Amino acid sequence: MEQQEYGRYLLAMGGDEFEPEDDEEVEADHFYGLFQWFMPTGAGVERVFEPNPDGQRFLDRIRPIYEMLNPEDFAGEYVPGNFNGGNEDASEDTLRSLGEELIQRLKLLFSKVPEDDEAADAAKEAFGALSCMKEVVVLQPGEINKLEQRLIQGADEENSEVVYEALGDLLRSRSDYNENIELLSEAYYSIACDYWVAYYLQWPRYQGLQEAEDCLYPYFELYRYGYNLHWTQSKVFIGRRS
Repeated sequence: MEQQEYGRYLLAMGGDEFEPEDDEEVEADHFYGLFQWFMPTGAGVERVFEPNPDGQRFLDRIRPIYEMLNPEDFAGEYVPGNFNGGNEDASEDTLRSLGEELIQRLKLLFSKVPEDDEAADAAKEAFGALSCMKEVVVLQPGEINKLEQRLIQGADEENSEVVYEALGDLLRSRSDYNENIELLSEAYYSIACDYWVAYYLQWPRYQGLQEAEDCLYPYFELYRYGYNLHWTQSKVFIGRRS
């Protein structure tokens, strides 16, 4: 099934209101919010991946986002629009361990980028930034919002954008934009409006990076527990989402 045929196959799941015009090109933007169609249990989501050769790998990756939902939140008139998580408790030690593990896994990922690779310079810079992380700090509820506000106002020390940019550059260089899964890029982003959650869930698409498929697992676990990260030049702060 080629990409446009796959796109029309997906839109057909939404009924007549989603049916495109005969001459309309199906694009990733059409599928923003696609995975929300299957809330809260995920029943039927397997159909999204059935036409793809690696469909089972993507399906196994997506199922935990439905497991993080509380069915009681969908009993009333108003239901969640995102996969918010935060329904399980995690100790401070668990959270700190996940933060430390994330740093180490990212360092390992960037260290394996060949020197002649187009992403080598950014990877090397990101590895250096991660090597400067001296501490993982678990914040009290509400504190991470204050840090993020200070960053917006320009009152915070420079955060480690280099890591975000290097990871994005690396994964884009390992993506085939003609694959069917490319049409789901916006659907993945809309799950949490978080690029790293989206990267983790669609990792099987990144060519040559299969050995690092669990690189962002600690980040996903933090998200599942209901926590966000805030990076500075020397510390990673972990705080519960409000």
